[in-house]
Amino acid sequence: MPKLSIIIPVHNEEPSLRRCIDSILSQSFKDLEIICVDDGSSDGSAGILQDYINREPRVHATAFQRRLGTVLARKLALLDAQGDYIMFADADDMLLPGACETAVGLMKETKADIVQFSVDFESEEKKTESMDLFISRIFRTREMESHGTSILYDCFVNHRFMHNLWNKIYRAEVCKEAVEAMPDIQLHHYTDLYLSFFILFFADSFRSVKTKPCYRYHFGGGVSTKIPDGEQFRNLCEVSKTLSLMEKFLRDRNAYETNVSVLDAIRSTLRRDMVNKLLTIPNLTREIISIAIESWGGDIIFDFLSETGMFKYPCESRLSIVSNLIDQYKADQREIAKLQSDLAEAQAKMRKMSPRSSQVLRSPARATSRLGHPSPVSSTIKQEITSTPQRVQFRFVQKLPKI
Repeated sequence: MPKLSIIIPVHNEEPSLRRCIDSILSQSFKDLEIICVDDGSSDGSAGILQDYINREPRVHATAFQRRLGTVLARKLALLDAQGDYIMFADADDMLLPGACETAVGLMKETKADIVQFSVDFESEEKKTESMDLFISRIFRTREMESHGTSILYDCFVNHRFMHNLWNKIYRAEVCKEAVEAMPDIQLHHYTDLYLSFFILFFADSFRSVKTKPCYRYHFGGGVSTKIPDGEQFRNLCEVSKTLSLMEKFLRDRNAYETNVSVLDAIRSTLRRDMVNKLLTIPNLTREIISIAIESWGGDIIFDFLSETGMFKYPCESRLSIVSNLIDQYKADQREIAKLQSDLAEAQAKMRKMSPRSSQVLRSPARATSRLGHPSPVSSTIKQEITSTPQRVQFRFVQKLPKI
C-alpha cells in the first residue's frame, strides 16, 4: 500500500498535464500513487492519462462521461485513495523536487492532521495589485498551529491561513470522513473552499511550517482572472448554494452556534467576491443583475453601488441603468408570481371538476417533494459513479474507463 496519495482533477489540461504528473513521478519519495479523474475533458487529456496508466503502475485514472465538477472528481479519488496521507495538485501546477519527502516528513514529525508547507508561483500575466494581495496571503507561509474548533475559525474568520488545498498535506482518514459527510454538489468554482470547510471541521490539529518551496502555483489563464459574461457569472454564483448545504451540515451536528461566525465570514467573503466581479463587467446586463439578485439577494446591488462610490459621488447615468435593471427584474418577478397564481387558480378549478385532472397540472417540484426532495446532482452521482462496476475495480484496469 502506498504511503502517499496525490489527487489531480483534470478538465481540458492537455498542455500542462504531463508536466504535472512528471513532477510527481520524479520525486525522491517513491512510495506514492497518483489518482487522476478526467472531469469530462474534450481535448487530449484522456489520451495522456491512458498513456500513463499503461506504463506507470503508480498512476491510476478514471473519467466522467460529462463534466460533474472538481468537488465530485476529488471526492471519487479520495474514496479510492490507498495512502496514509493525501496531497492535492492542480493539473496546471507542479510539485518541486523533494516536495513529497518534505511533506511526509512534516506529518511524521508534527503528528498533525494537516500540515501547510511553503510554495512559490509562476505567472504568465503582468503583475497587478490583486495578484500582489493574492501572493501576500497565500505564498508567505508563517509558523503557526491551531486545534479543534479553532481551526475553522482561524482559517475563515482570523485568516491565519488560507483554505487552498494544494499547499498542504492531510491525514487520509480525516479527508475520507469529510467527503463521506459532505453533500454532493456540481461545482466548478470555489471548490477548494467547499471541500476545505469539511476537512477542517473534522481535523483536530493544524500546523503551518516554513519550508523550502514544495509546490509551484501557475498564476494566470484561469477563469478567476477573466471578465465573466452572463453564463460565466451564473456559474460563479452557483457557490451561493453551498452556504445552505454547510449550514444544514452544521445544524445536523449541533455545531451551528459554535460556527455561525465562520459561516457568516464565508458568506461575506463570497458576496464581496461577487461584487468585485460585477465591478469588472463594463456593460451590466439585465441577465447579470438578475443572476446576482437571485443568488445573493437584493442587498448585493446596494453593496455594488457602495463600492462604485455612487452613494457618495452620484453617477446618474450608471445609477439610472442599474436602477432600470432592478425595476425590470422586479417586473419579471411579478410576472412569474402572476403565472404561478394563474396556475394555482386553474388547478383549483380542475380539482373541483375532476379530482384526477388535478394530477396533470401538478408541478414537478411538488411531485418531487412527495419523494422527499431528492437532489438532482446526488441522483446523477449515484447513477454515474456508485452503480458502475468499473468504479470499484478501476485502479486495476488497463484501459481508461468511462463512468
